[in-house]
Amino acid sequence: MDVSTHTSHGGQEVRHGVINTLSFKKITGFSLIELLVTTVLIAISISIGVPSYQSLASSNRLSASINQLRGALALTRSEAVRRNQHVAICHSLDGAQCSRRGNWSDGWIIFVDKNRDKYINGSDAIIQLYHPINKSISINYAAFGSKHYVVYRPSGFTLTNGTFTVCTPNITALKKALILTKSGRVRLSKVQDDGQELECGE
Repeated sequence: MDVSTHTSHGGQEVRHGVINTLSFKKITGFSLIELLVTTVLIAISISIGVPSYQSLASSNRLSASINQLRGALALTRSEAVRRNQHVAICHSLDGAQCSRRGNWSDGWIIFVDKNRDKYINGSDAIIQLYHPINKSISINYAAFGSKHYVVYRPSGFTLTNGTFTVCTPNITALKKALILTKSGRVRLSKVQDDGQELECGE
């Protein structure tokens, strides 16, 4: 049995002394036109954003590879001076021995070259091994001599000078060089040592 009382209180209905303040909200949604416009804007944002992100990611990978190689060359030089011996850095395919095939993105090894034959053998000590870098990066070395190794003397000087070209093959404009001088130091460049455009390749 409903024993509630209904009285008027300031023009509002009172049930058991509680004022009902029920209100109704209008439920709205997207119109078809609004939905289509939103979809188009999202598609445009994605088409602009994805290539930009990919380009940024590729640029970051290139910079990381350059920094890794630059650090390895600096380590080779410092170890040659510290040990007062010939220390070499060579391109390696298997992480165990120097290779005369492929490019430097396959990885490299820093070792003490006691007999100065540019190979790891006998009592040659491996200082550090670097594994292959990102597959989207290629590193090639052109020098007045072998393109597969660099040897540092105890003085910190190298036996030759040359240029490491670091490239992202699928983005032709994304390439830089590390130019090695006989003093053993390297510098970053966007062109070859003679000012010519960098070329990617074996």
